[in-house]
Amino acid sequence: MATGWRGQYYRYRDFFLNIVSLYKKRKDVRAFLELVLSLTTIIIFTIFALKPTVLTIISLYNQINSKRDTLNLLNQKISALQKAGSLLDQNQNSIPAINASIFSNPEPDTVSKQILGLAEKNGVNLLGISIGQLMIVGKGSAPKSNSDVKPLPENAQSIPVSISVKGNYSGLISFIKDFENLRIPVRVDSLTISSSQTQEGNVIVGILTARVPFLGQK
Repeated sequence: MATGWRGQYYRYRDFFLNIVSLYKKRKDVRAFLELVLSLTTIIIFTIFALKPTVLTIISLYNQINSKRDTLNLLNQKISALQKAGSLLDQNQNSIPAINASIFSNPEPDTVSKQILGLAEKNGVNLLGISIGQLMIVGKGSAPKSNSDVKPLPENAQSIPVSISVKGNYSGLISFIKDFENLRIPVRVDSLTISSSQTQEGNVIVGILTARVPFLGQK
């Protein structure tokens, strides 16, 4: 008895020989085999013929989905622009005030005048105003920023200001609140209030450091 691959070979050889013998003798077997082979051939050629078409359809489908997503994004942007245009039209009267509230260039004299007005309004004595290092005209290296303070939004440039005032407590508090609520935006970085007894009586001094942002020359 043959073993191993020889046994398998003889067995399958006999199997195929029997099929060939039946194919020659019986018409129904011959017709069945011819039908199976014909269908197999048709299926194989159909697959190879349809493969490029199927791949093209899949590619076109993906492109359509991608363009549909792009169209949706464009529609969203158009809608957002329309809303922005509507808001702009509704707030036309406020635009001049907004433009005036943020300096295009540093204006330390304007800041000083507003601080003087606040001191007079709240009945406190202005002991001093100090403006930090600042490039008034032209472009130069930006002054070194203090690492202890947070940068302004969008890394805007700023006018560093230090103010010292003297007066009663309520007047100092009112001065600080008015300073924070100026038409021009300010960022208060530190505030120190000290009290001392003198011949004039109890003296309260406030020292405030802040930054006034400006857009800068483009």
